[in-house]
Amino acid sequence: MYCAKQVKAFCYKQSAIVILFILFSLLITLNVLFKPLSNVDNIWLDFATKQWSQTHQASADIIVIDIDDTSIQSMQGIVGRWPWPRSVHAELLEQILQQQAKAIIFDILFSEPDIYRPDADNYLAEVVATANNIFLPILHLNSDNTYLFNKLSDYPKSLGLRKTNPPVNNSKTIRANLLLPSFIPSAAWRLGTINFQADNDGVGRVYEIEHQIGEWAIDSLPTKVARHFNATIPTDSEIILDWYGATEADSLYPYSTYSYAAVYQALSEERPFISEQIFHDKIIIIGATAAGLHDIKNTPISEVYPGPYILATALNNLLDGHYYSRISKQLLCFITLCSLMLLTIGLIKATRILPVALGFSCFALFVYVTSYYLVSLQWLVPVNSLLLILTLYFLSVLVLQFLKRQREYSYAIDIFGRFMDPNVVRQLVDSGQTKQALQAKSCKVTVLFSDIRDFTTLSEKCNALQIVMLLDKYFSMQVGEIFKQQGTLDKFIGDAIMAFWGAPIESSQQEKMAIEAALKMIEALELFREEQKLPDFNIGIGIHTGEAVVGAIGGEQRYDYTVIGDTVNVASRIEGVTKNRCFILVSEATKNGCADDFDFTELGNYKLKGREEGVTLYIPRRKDREISDFHF
Repeated sequence: MYCAKQVKAFCYKQSAIVILFILFSLLITLNVLFKPLSNVDNIWLDFATKQWSQTHQASADIIVIDIDDTSIQSMQGIVGRWPWPRSVHAELLEQILQQQAKAIIFDILFSEPDIYRPDADNYLAEVVATANNIFLPILHLNSDNTYLFNKLSDYPKSLGLRKTNPPVNNSKTIRANLLLPSFIPSAAWRLGTINFQADNDGVGRVYEIEHQIGEWAIDSLPTKVARHFNATIPTDSEIILDWYGATEADSLYPYSTYSYAAVYQALSEERPFISEQIFHDKIIIIGATAAGLHDIKNTPISEVYPGPYILATALNNLLDGHYYSRISKQLLCFITLCSLMLLTIGLIKATRILPVALGFSCFALFVYVTSYYLVSLQWLVPVNSLLLILTLYFLSVLVLQFLKRQREYSYAIDIFGRFMDPNVVRQLVDSGQTKQALQAKSCKVTVLFSDIRDFTTLSEKCNALQIVMLLDKYFSMQVGEIFKQQGTLDKFIGDAIMAFWGAPIESSQQEKMAIEAALKMIEALELFREEQKLPDFNIGIGIHTGEAVVGAIGGEQRYDYTVIGDTVNVASRIEGVTKNRCFILVSEATKNGCADDFDFTELGNYKLKGREEGVTLYIPRRKDREISDFHF
């Protein structure tokens, strides 16, 4: 029951922060579930994946034959302009097959028959039909007029279409615009899709395991090849690509690459580098990087990354079983909400902003370092959006705390500004004890009484206005010295000053500070007498330490922060003993609290008014000072 009341009281006092905590917790949950800030997260993750890609190499078993700009130009004099007759690809295939390549994958669409060169199409179809390791791409184009295309159920089984389990929508007849190599007999088809979709920020990061068309699914081209090699296929619908570093320092791409024209001419002329069986037991990808063929994609590695290398990367990932995974939403949400809770506790408990800001900065740095390291382990942890939300929460709470602190400071200034130095008031606000300080409590205090000697005689020599001006200057000077030693001004009693130490801020040095203030007051008195030309202007100061009641005392309309008790009476009586003896006298209790900080001379034991037992009094002075300096 007590704990419940404490929690309820805490929530009431911190209601604004509690509301903010709930709102930002909801915001974090929505961000994790629906990823509205995924583009922000991708900025960091793309950087990390690109950096780590340089640390591991792609498979040496994958080779790219590149139809680059040089090939387009150099082949023009041999076979004409692009697109080349498909017999060119057939000739190349025959030569590579002789070297017993593991697989040959085209990243070139053969979607329409060549009506001007049907023999070339037939030649390529015959070569493809002779081998079981030649793979061709297909592309699914979205179209508004799907009724113009064939039903998926009407395609031959060799296409590889299958219904998903359970079906997505078995009540509709699905049609789709598929770009197929129709001139090749369906029995020779080993096809896969090459639909590479970019994320909503225009950057491609994932490759489909299978391409979904309504209730139907078909393997992507990398998956088709991976199944051919009996690789383990992930159960997810897509993989996040794990990119590879370049093979050489001056290269942009991670796979051994040969120009199509160079390979074609070398095979035709039986040049040495081809006769070395460089394609033996390799996976060959034939694709285009020529600018005019538009097979360029935006990826984390480069904004102009050629499609054949994306295909090679996806295949490499599937064969090796290395690709990125995302941390679960539940775990990510739990970790972030715990971080939000710890940040909230830190902000509420902290008395200064700088340590919290440094702590939050260190936490953010730790999160980035951890995320960067996890990328090397194929784990992607989005941090940008979550740290952005935490930062907004951090700033929002700081604003609330600042406004609250300003209200508390204004309140404290109204209450304590008349009695204490502003710096001490700020300490009180920082400690969060302003309201508690007003409550009456018994504690150890050191009380100082200061009174002007023969003030009545002085009043007779000056008019009232002169007396008021004189007291104003004197009080300002002496209160300034009290404030410098973090004392609390209790009140002015006519020409007397009452101050105390030990409340509202506790201090183990209260006796030392009280005596130091008294010594400073005597030094300031010397200057005051010279300035005002009052050589006979003297004061007496009495100091005593003991238990007293401190707090706001008075009625609802008016109250003062004051100290009451026998300790106050003793300090007042000690001040009276100083007359015609010395400037400052302190009790034994005060002396014992700072015996190592000052030298003390015992004046004697005095029986004070209202007390049966005598009180031993001492004259304090700084180390190595003459006692006459503090004696009349």
